[in-house]
Amino acid sequence: MATGVQRNAAPASPRKRLRKSPFFTILGLMMLTLAVAGFWPQYFSAVTGRTPTPTTQFWLIHLHTALFTGWLLIYIWQAALIMTGRARLHLKLGPSAAVYGFAIAAVGILASPLLARRLGIRENDFEAAAAFVFFPLIDMVFFAGFLAAAVLYRKVPHLHKRAMFLATFSIAIVGLGRLVGRVPFESPWVWQPLNLAPLLVALAYDLYVCRKLYVIMAVGLLVHLGRLNAEPFANSELWLPVGRLLISL
Repeated sequence: MATGVQRNAAPASPRKRLRKSPFFTILGLMMLTLAVAGFWPQYFSAVTGRTPTPTTQFWLIHLHTALFTGWLLIYIWQAALIMTGRARLHLKLGPSAAVYGFAIAAVGILASPLLARRLGIRENDFEAAAAFVFFPLIDMVFFAGFLAAAVLYRKVPHLHKRAMFLATFSIAIVGLGRLVGRVPFESPWVWQPLNLAPLLVALAYDLYVCRKLYVIMAVGLLVHLGRLNAEPFANSELWLPVGRLLISL
């Protein structure tokens, strides 16, 4: 009897404790906050009428923002369900969340050339628009790719949650980039880590708490480092003909 009581009173295993950790919920809230702060002057403040800009006069901007903000909220909700031990509801909602995610990736891919063309018209610089379109497209490729990995690893919790985080970060990094861009950091050793802050925090968590570096997180770091340093490629003749074609369609 005493042995049975001791077993029942035994603490949860480290794996179980980590599974219910609030870390990924907090990380989701962090990404949402940074994304809203990044787009505040250009969009969120503008839609309130405080600082009207031409950006908010295009209906596709509103659809695009609503869909991707919705994804950030879904990510936070799903992470919170695991944190509070409601795994069954998390699993039940998972397929619908995946369908929503792939749908907004498709919308993002279709919208990218339209938004870039509108930028070219507004700035009277279609070469800049042809270069710009590379970034929203590659963001959607990363988002859809990591989301597909999350679906593939849905029965492997530690990989699934990290793939979902990387998919969400592929959206949030756009707003974070705008936030960091408002501060004049010239050195890439400063502004690039700031752009990658949520990802670096997640990597530090894995190394310190889990005592492990997951391959999928290393891949995420590499692809987003590549994205931050892709401007020369986007402005090169390797990409510009593609960009010109996309914004002309």
